Parts: sequence; C-alpha cells; structure tokens
Amino acid sequence: MLDAVKSELNRSQTETMIEDIKGDVTCCPHCGSTAIQRWGRSSGLQRFKCKEIECGSTFNPLTGTPFARLRYRSRWIQNLEGMQYGLSITKMADLIGVSRSTAFRWRHRFLAAPTAARPTEVSGIIEADETFFTESFKGNQTIDKRKSRKRGKQGDKRSNEDKIAVLIVKDRSGTTTDYVLGEHNNAAIIEKLEPIVNKDSILCSDGAHAYRNFAKKHDITHHRLIALDGNRVIGKEYHIQNVNGYTGRLKTWMGRFNGVGTAYLDNYLGWRRFLEGGGSKASKKEALSIVLKTGLN
Repeated sequence: MLDAVKSELNRSQTETMIEDIKGDVTCCPHCGSTAIQRWGRSSGLQRFKCKEIECGSTFNPLTGTPFARLRYRSRWIQNLEGMQYGLSITKMADLIGVSRSTAFRWRHRFLAAPTAARPTEVSGIIEADETFFTESFKGNQTIDKRKSRKRGKQGDKRSNEDKIAVLIVKDRSGTTTDYVLGEHNNAAIIEKLEPIVNKDSILCSDGAHAYRNFAKKHDITHHRLIALDGNRVIGKEYHIQNVNGYTGRLKTWMGRFNGVGTAYLDNYLGWRRFLEGGGSKASKKEALSIVLKTGLN
C-alpha cells in the first residue's frame, strides 16, 4: 500500500491553495487590529506586519491555525493521503520522509481541523447511542492509575471502570456528531444533546434513562428500542441501526491503530467523521482543500 501511495504523489501546490482558501487577510491574529501591511514573502507565503506600535507582530495566513509552523508544505498532501489510507505513524514517516515525532505532530495538527468542525445541529429522525473505548495512556512515559498494557491489549471486558464513553448522534440526512463524555451519566448525556437536537425532531435510542429524561424535559417524541424485549424497530422507520452501523465501522477502523491514547480520542473521532462525510472518496487535492478550509476559516 505504501508503494502505491508513493506512486500517485507528485508536486504540491499547497501554498497557492492556502492563500486561495484563506482569502484576504484583514486583521492581525495577535491583537485583532485591521492596521496591517504586506511585509514580503517567505517560504512561498505572503507575510504581513501589524502597524500597531504595541504589537508590531509579523505573520502569514497560517498564523493562529493548526497548520502554523509546520514545515515541508509540499509534503502535506502526502501526509493527508497517508491518513486517508489509515497508515501508522511509522509508515507515514517513511512515506513523507520525516521523523516519527514530526509525523505524529503533523497527524494531530491535521486531525485538529475536522475535530473542530463538529456539526451544530441534528434534526428529523435522530438516532443516539453510546459506545466505549478502553482508557489508554498510550505515549505517556509513566502510568500511575494501573499497570501498563501491551500493544493495545484490551482491559476487562466485563467492567466499564476502565472504559471511556463516547456519545454518537446521527440523523437520517447523514449528519453525525460525537462527544467524549467525561462522566458516563444522565447529566453528561443530556448536556451534550441539548445544544444540538432540534426540538421538532424524533429521537430514537436504546432504553437508557438519559434519553427518556431528555425527551421528556424538552417535549420531544421519543422511541425506545430495547433489544432484550425484541423491540428493535418501531413502525419500520424508527430504529438505531444507522448509529449502530456507524459505531461498528468506527470500532473496526480504530482497531488498526492498536489502541488510541485517550488524550487524542476526540481527534480520531473527528477524522472518522471526515472520512464518513466523503473524505475517504475525495481526491488528495480535494481532501487537502477540505481540511485547510476547516482549519483556516
């Protein structure tokens, strides 16, 4: 796969794409002043200088974005295509020709853009459910809470004590959002649902009390699908099969990373949303454009 990716990667027009997407730079990212002037070019990008005496900072279109101070811009498109294939950090480093630490930094800077672009509303028929990931301190030098596990080995499957809950919400238009829950309880689930669920929607969930309480509080039609009662579908259209299918694909995809550090779980969830939203089928140039738009604007 690595050789196949390499064979398709040619020149990059990253700098031109950055300036086209960013458009006119109208203010200083440091102080917000609109009193700025052009200040030459550096590394393929236009630089600017703030005219405010108290500030006087210089900057370019990437300043203040996840892509600031990342070098080798001509290789960004290679990095993104490797991410589309789901390559490991080691294989990414070999592909791009950088160190593993640089490949790691690039991955999480690029992951930060789609992570921040979380949908603000779901509507219509909405499906919601939680899934769990084993708590991981991958990358940490020391672990105080427990003994270390080897190569992404799973914790106790009979207990949720070492699991991190993730709430996944999906509507029938395909809009998907997710949240890493600090605490797995009714209050945490309701807190995440309240800002995003359109109040004219119909909510489908399992039998968890949090969804029932949320629907009752906001007078939302709610269908509870309880598998133990054989109640998987109501009226042919009310079910949670779409969100369960998404969860299955998410878990399968996550498996290739041999355990994701809990500190970075939100970033990987955002990247999966990007792939499901068409990022996996986009050309390398289209995918880079999408990621840059979310990170630069």
